Amino acid sequence: MVEQIGSVGLSRRSLLRAAAMIGATTGVASLMASCGVADGGSSSGDGERSGGTLTLGIDGTSAINDPAFYTTVGDWMAVDCICRGLTFISFETTEVQPDLAESWDISADGTTYTFHLRKGVKFHDGTELTSKDVVASLNRQFNKDDPTLPKGASRPLSSLNATIRAIDDMTVELKLPRPDGTTLARLSDIGGRIISAAALEKYGADIGKNLVGAGPFKFVSATSGQQVVLEAFDEYYKGRPGVDQLVLKQVQDPSTIVSSLISGDISATQFTPFSAAPRLRNDDNVTVYDTPFGFDAIMMLDARKPALKELEVRQAINYAIDRQAIIDQAFFGIAGLPKGYAIPPAQPCYDESLADLSAYDPDKARELVRSVGAEGRTLHIIAASDSWHPKAAQIVKQNLEDVGFKAEIETVEPATYFSRIFDTNGQFHELMIWERNSYVPDPDNMVGAMASPSQAVYSNAASGLGTLAGAEVFDELLYQAKNMPSGPERTKLYSEIQRKWATEYMTLVMLAVATNFTVSGANVKGLNVDALSNFRCFPEGARV
Repeated sequence: MVEQIGSVGLSRRSLLRAAAMIGATTGVASLMASCGVADGGSSSGDGERSGGTLTLGIDGTSAINDPAFYTTVGDWMAVDCICRGLTFISFETTEVQPDLAESWDISADGTTYTFHLRKGVKFHDGTELTSKDVVASLNRQFNKDDPTLPKGASRPLSSLNATIRAIDDMTVELKLPRPDGTTLARLSDIGGRIISAAALEKYGADIGKNLVGAGPFKFVSATSGQQVVLEAFDEYYKGRPGVDQLVLKQVQDPSTIVSSLISGDISATQFTPFSAAPRLRNDDNVTVYDTPFGFDAIMMLDARKPALKELEVRQAINYAIDRQAIIDQAFFGIAGLPKGYAIPPAQPCYDESLADLSAYDPDKARELVRSVGAEGRTLHIIAASDSWHPKAAQIVKQNLEDVGFKAEIETVEPATYFSRIFDTNGQFHELMIWERNSYVPDPDNMVGAMASPSQAVYSNAASGLGTLAGAEVFDELLYQAKNMPSGPERTKLYSEIQRKWATEYMTLVMLAVATNFTVSGANVKGLNVDALSNFRCFPEGARV
């Protein structure tokens, strides 16, 4: 882990909160301690027990916790705690580890994965893990007509286009239409969580209100708009968690988040407002964590809009942005310059040779504006009204006006922002301030999601990349990259893809790389904050 916080280091958060409204480490220990900054703790569940209750502050809860249906990050976190998948990534490393599958084999052509299940794993309802549970759980992701799916299910693994079948009671086969080197990593994500088949048969499409998994915590209760209550599972296969009870408590007001951390009303949260950093660093009641920069602060440019039709205009916007001002004023120093373009430092294939793609050069921007006669052209910016977004929008507006554009901002509530991202006919659907988090720590999760012309949200709904001549080449290049083994050659190809994307298309302006600001009470130990800062929740090793 690189020390970042201590040295001053449309978001999923906004979209999921909106959906609920609409529908539903390294560093010197002594120095870090003196600065009120700490590194992460172990994510294992077999450490010393402390008992008591760990309360995590969350953005919201719809009281529906279903791996195939998302509403809030808080619900996502509950699923992480209740269920486990075939594979696991701790975020303390980016390596894929065995979980409910103790091993696997991959066919020579890369299209068939054979998983050997761990014996003796118990679900919270007392049943034991078999291939029946895996097939029932993953069929919900791959088959849109599965009868246990709730209305509006998002099925995050559906793009694998896979089929799953049982070979015997403890062996399953996953078949892909073509190789996908990110499969094992993607199975560690929320969509790959395994549910008790008996519970699916019992509850059907209401499984999200009665989720039964084999994770370290079992479901007790959930109240929409308030909290989710879980309790330690004594028979968790890795060992009983360190605390007796886990409460995921909705706390949305920024000032309440800060006061609740200081008072101990919440034990930890990754939703801490960046503006509170100076105060919290100097408060002995809390611990401020140094977590790697794992998310991209971005501005998507809709190349379909007349105001952005010229590549030179999009390039001028990119050169105009004073990213250091955004880091200092919107993130209060808890961010860094995007030297690896869309791949943040916490992910494999990070390459600082791409730093020039996000260079601040207002003179070059003015030259480009003049070259296409765009002086005085009005550009429209839209940003969510929460977190760092409004301040970043103000800085971007000033930067654009400084190089010859006119600019207007609309900041909206997350619920409105959610719908506006998909309103491609809207006046303000030109420059969209957003973020992309590392839910799966692989470059395909960032570059693959945003530079693919066939990707529905980022590359088409947001930027229209798929409408630009020649952009189809990215799909094949990205396919090659995600199927390469980790190493210099994979990094080289992702860097080539990003350079081509930025210099020839420029539909993504990088604003910063950052982390979700994670703080806990000073009494909390062993919490996996590397995962928490990426909206993943593995608190089984925590103690209070």
